[in-house]
Amino acid sequence: MALDFVAGCIGGCAGIVAGHPLDTLKVHIQSGRGSPLQCAKSLLRGGTISNIYRGVWAPLGGIAAVNAIVFGAYGNTRRALSEPDSLKTHAMAGAAAGALQSLACAPVELIKTRQQLASAGEGMPNGAWAGARHIVKIGGFKALFRGLGITVARDSPAFAIYFTSYEVMTRGDKSVSRVFTAGGVAGALSWVILYPIDVVKSRLQGDTIGKYSGAWDCFVKSIRSDGWRCMTRGVVAVTLRAFISNGACFTAVAWTEQAWQHCSSDSAVKTLAQAAVISDAVRHHESPDLRFDI
Repeated sequence: MALDFVAGCIGGCAGIVAGHPLDTLKVHIQSGRGSPLQCAKSLLRGGTISNIYRGVWAPLGGIAAVNAIVFGAYGNTRRALSEPDSLKTHAMAGAAAGALQSLACAPVELIKTRQQLASAGEGMPNGAWAGARHIVKIGGFKALFRGLGITVARDSPAFAIYFTSYEVMTRGDKSVSRVFTAGGVAGALSWVILYPIDVVKSRLQGDTIGKYSGAWDCFVKSIRSDGWRCMTRGVVAVTLRAFISNGACFTAVAWTEQAWQHCSSDSAVKTLAQAAVISDAVRHHESPDLRFDI
């Protein structure tokens, strides 16, 4: 359904703009660049917001594809199953959507992570396409999909939790405040539960020197060098980002759906009015006047 794709795209853009600064902070903390306070000070040095929005073009450039896949796959899968309104169906549709969108999400997040961690003079250009070309030039096309497996392992269960918990919290109440709160809580919940997997993914995708041979190797070496605490490093930043970003995303999706339905109903009313004018004119053998205000 076209509405699923359009709403997902608009909601995704709203979520990215709202949550990217905290996402940048999260990636720096996860990669061991210091405490949350040290990383925040480093990113805000100079008094501009350019550092905290570094790498934003990659997710914005790919958000149309990623969120169109998520909400489109989720909506169509749910409607295709025998009990579309059951919580089990919401979970299954969410898991399918999460696995499918990883194909687009993995390279987008790889570019974003590399750009967020890059320092001036490191040669990593800004912009989604420029970043992609740089990675392909150095490591080939396969390098863009580094971390795909760990992304699927994170996103498939995460989106099952995401959509199911949102549905539970909004049944019977689709007010703006409830939608924003439910979207924020659902997003935060799905991130916190699977956060250690995201830490491994960020470290693996941010590795430009071949330190890790794969996700498991990254996990083992991270535990050996930094201890188990590294698997929760940055969880506060990601919880705040997830709440703000996903609250904004679901609110934008709900607004888009309402606007779409309103426009559709207005169009239907005008069509019926035009049909009535034509019918009346035919009965009176007159030329119909089809002028309507748009």
